[in-house]
Amino acid sequence: MRRAYADGEPGRQQAEDEGLALRERIKASYPFHPALIDLMRERWAAIPDFQRTRGALRFLASCLRAAHRGGASRPLLGPGDVPIHDNDVRLAFFKEVGQREDFQACLEHDFVGANARTRRIDNRRALEVTAESGKQPATRLATTMLLYSFGGLARGAGDHGDPLPPGIGERDLFGATLGPDLDTTTIQACLKELKEQCLYLHFDSVRYCFKKDPNVTLLVEQEAEVVARNESRVEARIRQMIEERLAGQQAIVWPQKPGDVPDGEPRFLIAYLPLEFADKPEAEQQSDAITLFEQCGNRPRAYRNGLGIAVPTAGQVEALRRGVRYLLAVERVQQRWREHNLTRGQKGQLRERKATESAAVESALLKLYGEVWLPKSGDGELTLETISLGGRPLQTTLDEKKRALIHRRLIELLMTVQRRVFGTVAPGRIVELFRLGDEGERQTGIATDKVRAGFFEFLGFPRLLSSQAVRKAIARGVETGLFGYTIGRPQLGEDGRYQIDRQRVSFERTVADDEIDLDSGFLIVPTALPPKPVTVSEQTTDDGGDSGTSRDDDSTGEAETETKADEPEETGSRTVALSFVADRKNVYGAWNALANLADLTGAVSITATAEAAAGYDRAKLENGVLEPLRELGLIEEDEE
Repeated sequence: MRRAYADGEPGRQQAEDEGLALRERIKASYPFHPALIDLMRERWAAIPDFQRTRGALRFLASCLRAAHRGGASRPLLGPGDVPIHDNDVRLAFFKEVGQREDFQACLEHDFVGANARTRRIDNRRALEVTAESGKQPATRLATTMLLYSFGGLARGAGDHGDPLPPGIGERDLFGATLGPDLDTTTIQACLKELKEQCLYLHFDSVRYCFKKDPNVTLLVEQEAEVVARNESRVEARIRQMIEERLAGQQAIVWPQKPGDVPDGEPRFLIAYLPLEFADKPEAEQQSDAITLFEQCGNRPRAYRNGLGIAVPTAGQVEALRRGVRYLLAVERVQQRWREHNLTRGQKGQLRERKATESAAVESALLKLYGEVWLPKSGDGELTLETISLGGRPLQTTLDEKKRALIHRRLIELLMTVQRRVFGTVAPGRIVELFRLGDEGERQTGIATDKVRAGFFEFLGFPRLLSSQAVRKAIARGVETGLFGYTIGRPQLGEDGRYQIDRQRVSFERTVADDEIDLDSGFLIVPTALPPKPVTVSEQTTDDGGDSGTSRDDDSTGEAETETKADEPEETGSRTVALSFVADRKNVYGAWNALANLADLTGAVSITATAEAAAGYDRAKLENGVLEPLRELGLIEEDEE
């Protein structure tokens, strides 16, 4: 260990020298660890009733006898290997150091009791780390600290003043307990747990020492018992913490009945269910979830496609409750520090304990909601689709204020990992889903509020994060000529065209997203748009000159135009092959021409080839190109 921590060549050389010296000392003190001999010779010597020879021999003999009897002998008997659980060893130990009655509570709670803290730590670690089974690292560390809690080390050679206070620093603790089966990593992990859980272990930032008086841990344990008697206080604190972390998000916290989840809001909402939902049987959970999707108060829910349910994980519920319970207990002790006569060191321990419990609570909160249920239709009835986070890695791992982290992780799960919610929708999907067109049973126009409502009402439609996606899709559809946009509710004339001033219709031009009014807007397919007004420059006379001002000439020009439109010329060709290179702007312009070609043909075969010198961003390619084509049914799932 000292070689590993050595700084530079001189430090490494010193470590080598210390290693050689330790080797010789082990030979001389075998079968005892040199630290155990030094402990009795230098520290216990300060105890008035300690007998350096006979007392030491009696104590060491009882340790060897108990280790041999229990079949737990190790290569060396060090301070941590003293079988303190053996009654004869405890009698011999306290006969030499005294204070047996004073330390009875300490031994019972931290060492030998049925629920002793050191034993509890070892048992848990043995289950989690099978390599530690039988090694009892926490017990060995605590036993070492107990033995060093008596007597004291002289302050210096030739100094006849009071000895240093009892206890052991980390450097000496490592040196006394390290061995082939106990490394520094395990020691550090156990030290942290011992400081947090042992009731009579004190740490003054320098030394570890067991004392007859309890530490702040016991005060926290006592307050935790008080808090546990009123579990509603714990539930209220958990709800407060969740509400703080979901503030400003599209989330509903702990709805108690279906009416608590709003309906009719054009955005994707997630309802975070309360903790008691995790304790219900699976059948009852399914029933309650379906009721939440189908009902809103005393009426059927309309926006079912815009709702998800975040389900609490049963394994994290108790961990969260325990963490909040102890966090409240620490706060109660801090508020009553005068009543408990806490020292500055104990206040520091409370601050560390609060930080530890806060970290545990944050971890449990982050893992609490790892599953989202979504509604889907199947066999004529509503069913549930489970989207689980599982062990999938997420990009959302840290937030500066840790406020929106819970919600952002689930949104990432639904929009990136499993892709059930979308931030955009292709304008062609509006044409397809709402059957816009002029053939068969298709409709030639539709109000934008029905389009918006459709995405959030109809199961099977793409789930949208908000109505902004609809607004953007309409703007793109207007620009590319898929449909026109106007305000109001125009009437359809007998000629199949809407009776509205053409100048009030936006078509094949750029429209800003914020110009789209989803409440009062109206979409019109190109064939149902009112005709463009005929300008003077477009009118012709019979002799080919400029038209005059007579109404007869105007009528003649219009009639001739209609006749030409009704009698198209034959090209004599049965196949049309086009090839061109276009950028973003030209693609939008050419798309309308291809749509006209599709009207003439019925269907067109389109092959697009693109090559980027720097390569493509996988996420943008997937979300912006492949997914819209899949939604239109133009390519299969495995096509790229």
